[in-house]
Amino acid sequence: MVEEIFTDLAPLAEKRSITLEAEGDSSLTGNDALIYHLLFNLTENAVKYNRPGGSVQVELEHGQEKCIIRVSDTGCGIPEEYQQSIFHPFFRVDKSRSREYGGAGLGLSLVWEIADLHGGSVWVEESSDKGTTIAVELPAGTESDPSGADIT
Repeated sequence: MVEEIFTDLAPLAEKRSITLEAEGDSSLTGNDALIYHLLFNLTENAVKYNRPGGSVQVELEHGQEKCIIRVSDTGCGIPEEYQQSIFHPFFRVDKSRSREYGGAGLGLSLVWEIADLHGGSVWVEESSDKGTTIAVELPAGTESDPSGADIT
């Protein structure tokens, strides 16, 4: 699924000279379409709000009961006072950039809703002027589980 998202975002990443990297693999129990949207929204934001020539890394960590997804960028970071608010509908850190990047300010609130629907959570794990890492924890799938979404 990550490779599919990278393919879908390749034109935007190339336009901004952003390198896309993936590490690890995992599977989880959930709705494929919703998990795709969760990963796509996080990765698209990491590309859009990155520095030209930067990079985006999607890291997958599979445990026995949970899967951790980390999407990291080399952008300008999210000020600490906004790190909880970014998951609220229509919230934007920099309202002056809204027209430049499009969208309605719903991407991260959808990520939060999708994680919640799957019994998971999402948070800003780290953010500074060197970049941001957003982490998502979701229930892990098993190889024999037909409802598992392969996110490698």
